[in-house]
Amino acid sequence: MPQREKIADLEEALEANKAYVDKLEAKSIEREDLLGKVEADMDQKAKELSEKDKELSESAAKLAGALEENEKLRKQIEEIDLSAANVLSSGFDAALEQFACAYPDLDLSQFSVCHEVVDGKIVPSD
Repeated sequence: MPQREKIADLEEALEANKAYVDKLEAKSIEREDLLGKVEADMDQKAKELSEKDKELSESAAKLAGALEENEKLRKQIEEIDLSAANVLSSGFDAALEQFACAYPDLDLSQFSVCHEVVDGKIVPSD
């Protein structure tokens, strides 16, 4: 094969290779652009997740505070209930003492804050 034909074939192959390289470079640029978009999206999503995490942490702290406050209030209610029961019992005992003082001969042993009247009779509560 003469030199000129070889040169022509090589130049043709070179042009074909240049076209192929140009295609590869274009694809590489497209992929870099796509990669940049993906990285930007990932950064945005990471930022959004960080904000959500912060919101959830704040909500969890508020919930913990509310639960703590609820527990304090529950204990206060228990204390008030106990105090009310003590006041009721003390008041009942004071009334019995007053009856005993006013009516010394009266038997008050059947009377109790824990009893109730059923069918006209004093019976222990359940």
